[in-house]
Amino acid sequence: MKEEVAEKIRLTRLAKNFSQQNVADEIGLTVAAYSNIERGIKDISITRLFQIAEVLKVNPFSFLRNENEYLINEVNKPNETFQSSLTQQVFMLIQQNQTLNTRVELLEHAIATLRLK
Repeated sequence: MKEEVAEKIRLTRLAKNFSQQNVADEIGLTVAAYSNIERGIKDISITRLFQIAEVLKVNPFSFLRNENEYLINEVNKPNETFQSSLTQQVFMLIQQNQTLNTRVELLEHAIATLRLK
């Protein structure tokens, strides 16, 4: 489980175009300490998980295994490499969707603000 969460954090960071240095600075860690979290070497606390999610602007629970992923993995038991690749691709698409939804909300807010002027 620790490795799965670590990998999701890493993939989310990459999808958001953040460096390890960016995230480490924001949460008050050294790059080495943050790297240990992403590599699954260090256990991550709930507090740290929420801090990382805040920096990456995602729901902290998105790092935890979700039901859709569980169902995909249980129904289709492909070989490990394909399964891991598919899970990563699905996760990346979910993250991209969340990013686009956030951008749409910001644009809608900006449009509403301009209409008030």
